[in-house]
Amino acid sequence: MEKIAKELQVLPFEHANVPLSDEVKAVDEKLKLNPDNADLWMERGLALAKQLLFRESVEAFSNAIALNPFCGIYYRHRAHRNLSCWRIEDARADFSIASRLIPDNWAVWYHLALCHFLLKDFKKAEIAYRRCYELSTTLELKVAVSDWYWITLQRLGKPEEAQKLLDAMKPAFDNPDFDPGADLVYYQRLKMYAGIITPEELMDIRDHSESLVHKLTISFGLANYLRVQGQEQQAEEIFSWMRKAGEEEYYAFAYIAAMMDQKN
Repeated sequence: MEKIAKELQVLPFEHANVPLSDEVKAVDEKLKLNPDNADLWMERGLALAKQLLFRESVEAFSNAIALNPFCGIYYRHRAHRNLSCWRIEDARADFSIASRLIPDNWAVWYHLALCHFLLKDFKKAEIAYRRCYELSTTLELKVAVSDWYWITLQRLGKPEEAQKLLDAMKPAFDNPDFDPGADLVYYQRLKMYAGIITPEELMDIRDHSESLVHKLTISFGLANYLRVQGQEQQAEEIFSWMRKAGEEEYYAFAYIAAMMDQKN
């Protein structure tokens, strides 16, 4: 039997050696008095995630689950941070459990669909995005899910169904005062899919953005759109740029998606 390197199978005992935030320290003081309080462990996990301590965050959520294994929101948050750690199968498992325990949670279905997408299980991604879309009661909520859903349907060779998503966004497109809030980048991608702005215009928006996460998010939409248009070489050039430029934001969904896209 071929020997497998331990480093490929076992996480090190050592954790990130950085000072904990005041928020984490405050939760730790509460946990000293009440170590079996599952909600406090969730609170600790959320605080750790703000410091980008995702592995430590996962461990905190696991402690919460050990204390209350039938609370869906704990699985939802652990799944999100497993995703940040690129443990996509683990994330999908947790989101699947959460979808049974809290079936009306929009974020659960959105991220479960993303996990299916990253693992190239596009049929299951379609089902999960459809459920997330059904839970989107406003145009604002429809923005992000419509984007990923559109890409998924294109991957499945269903352009007519993908077009229906853009048609449903027409009231937003026609309203100059529509505010997509935090999902502005996804909204800009949707406008490109709909032909309202050109890929060149979206590229210009990307180049003038000061946020690397926004640059990566825009780039992923551009690359997928170019692929749909049959411009595979141009799409791969963008994916290649993302893989090089995105290392500092290794937890960004678009960067993870670009990395997973090159896997067979």
